[in-house]
Amino acid sequence: MDHQHTLQLNGSGAPSYTCSGCKEIGFGSRYNCVNTNCNYILHKECAEPVKHAVHPFFKNSTFEFYEKAVGGGFCDACGKDLLGFFYCSRTGEALHPCCFNLEKNISDIFTLSHQLPSDCVHCKQRHVVRNNFQGWSYVVNSDGKSCLHVSCFNDLILQNLTNRSKGRMRSFLKFTGKLALALNMLINIANGDIFAIIEALSS
Repeated sequence: MDHQHTLQLNGSGAPSYTCSGCKEIGFGSRYNCVNTNCNYILHKECAEPVKHAVHPFFKNSTFEFYEKAVGGGFCDACGKDLLGFFYCSRTGEALHPCCFNLEKNISDIFTLSHQLPSDCVHCKQRHVVRNNFQGWSYVVNSDGKSCLHVSCFNDLILQNLTNRSKGRMRSFLKFTGKLALALNMLINIANGDIFAIIEALSS
């Protein structure tokens, strides 16, 4: 990487940020430059790349990490443009580092899939960004059909974080919070309210 200053893993800060490496939005932990006059920031996945990596969706392909997409291109998971760091396979698949490292399962509610079993429940479409491109999705385990594009999933989390009151303190004990989250998810699954589940997961 061209950045010359030391980077430090930081679990706090703004709820969301733009990664200086891949140029995509990030949430949670990130690497910040220790120089207070420098705004360089990286996703953990961008700061700790794997030179030669494999992905379960592409078992016969090896991916290499690159710092710049020469000639453009787009991510095969979310459909967004490649503007910085990315992984590319010899067979032509390209993925943002965060898309390459997407969680395979989220709280036993969603499972990552490289296909869409139905229209996305958020955007009501099969295709994302570009015509004839579906991208990956998170499928709801309870019915195996309802799904969200991974790009829509991230958009909903970002929207939820943005709508929260700044500086709001949480006064509940961790156990109480986890119990409330579990009960909330069970109620939402029964009601089919995927959007409420997303909000609970990003709380």
